[in-house]
Amino acid sequence: MDGKLIFSFVLLGLAAARVVQSVRWWIRATKAKRWPTSEATIESGGVEVVARNRHGKVELPVFAFSYRVGTGYYGGRFALLPYITDPDESIIGRMIGRKVQVRYDPKDAAVWFIPDELIEGCKVEQKISQNFVNYPPRD
Repeated sequence: MDGKLIFSFVLLGLAAARVVQSVRWWIRATKAKRWPTSEATIESGGVEVVARNRHGKVELPVFAFSYRVGTGYYGGRFALLPYITDPDESIIGRMIGRKVQVRYDPKDAAVWFIPDELIEGCKVEQKISQNFVNYPPRD
């Protein structure tokens, strides 16, 4: 086989894998929109590096929250990506103490999803996402 042909097959395979992964994310997010809800409280926040790419670091405001399901106490983290607005670091102070709705997996209440696509004009970046490009914070 020709080297260019092998390279083409490798690229095609990587592209196909990315499409399959995106479809899986989309299906999971669609299912998560039907999970039960709980009210969460944002406990803390700060600017963190959530990814690195060829252009440098991606730094976003990241927030930690907690919520209750029955007698259990759970938490998670999400980031806000400037979209409609480009808020300054004062967003961190404004968000602490704010209530947000989370949806949790009825089979495992520790698995959560924030159904709001935007908060304060910023895209919500989280592990379960329908976005092709997503910058969820690390746990």
